[in-house]
Amino acid sequence: MNTSTSSVKSFRFLFRWLAGTMVAAGLLALGAVLLNAPGVAAQSTPANLDSWTVEVWPEYDRAAVLVLLNGTVPETTGVPVEVRIPVPAGIDINAVAFPGEDGRLISIPWTTEPTADGQDIVFTLEQPDFVVEYYADVISPPPSRSFDLNLAAPYPVQQATVTLRAPARASDLQTTPAMQSAGTDALGNPLYTMQIGPLAAGEAVPLSVSYTKADANPTIANAVVGDDVANVPAVSSSGVDWLPLLAGLVLALAVVAGVAYWLWRRGQASGGSRQARRRAAREKGDTPVRPVAPAKTQKPAQNLFCPQCGTKYEAADQFCRSCGTARR
Repeated sequence: MNTSTSSVKSFRFLFRWLAGTMVAAGLLALGAVLLNAPGVAAQSTPANLDSWTVEVWPEYDRAAVLVLLNGTVPETTGVPVEVRIPVPAGIDINAVAFPGEDGRLISIPWTTEPTADGQDIVFTLEQPDFVVEYYADVISPPPSRSFDLNLAAPYPVQQATVTLRAPARASDLQTTPAMQSAGTDALGNPLYTMQIGPLAAGEAVPLSVSYTKADANPTIANAVVGDDVANVPAVSSSGVDWLPLLAGLVLALAVVAGVAYWLWRRGQASGGSRQARRRAAREKGDTPVRPVAPAKTQKPAQNLFCPQCGTKYEAADQFCRSCGTARR
């Protein structure tokens, strides 16, 4: 086997190996994307919530209303379970978490999806309890302060409760619907509660709150709600997921390699150059047969001597120079 043939076979083997490797890598990356894609894993959705408690903290650590949504998924739902919590558009989402064994909140990755009435906070639970915290900038300026909230249940609820923590230095607090006094918090500020009872999915509980407060300072200065949340990083819906991009790049390279190989094979099948065809024939053991040209017909030689007297003819003689006999 000559050096040229060996090089062609080596290149062919390398090309096939490279194309096969890229295709395999692309399939593995695609599988990883599918396995990590939302909704691919077997997930249930809660048919209802065992409990739904909404805590409202106006001007707690900033001049806004801090809303804490606490829910419990029935244990019969099974995990993992995908949960969607409807919230207003334009809010500042502070945390999505679940309570750990030590009481601290442990952050859950989440995304947001726009809806006709606002947006949904979407996350996956591995345990029944969850907490969603957000700020709503809806309070009117001092001294006569007021705000309205529309608290909607995400799923059918067996028992819904709304609680209100009055801000420090507030007076003449009024709520609609009316709420009952529930003592004071650790700072001595009044607490209020309202038992709602069962709620249908999407059923809203409107809440209007008004009070008098001369200053715009929060109850707790220089505090950051969510400091007790472990592993807080949230997953924004606008974040870039590099895994699908990588899978797409690998698949694109695999397709290019496959097309290039197909074109190369097609060129080989079409016959290639005359030298390549001859080399291929020699490798197969076929010896090309050269065509044999037909032999040229020779004219009969003329007599060189006179048959009558034996005199030698000259080249141009037509008759014998001695006896005159015609040359034959």
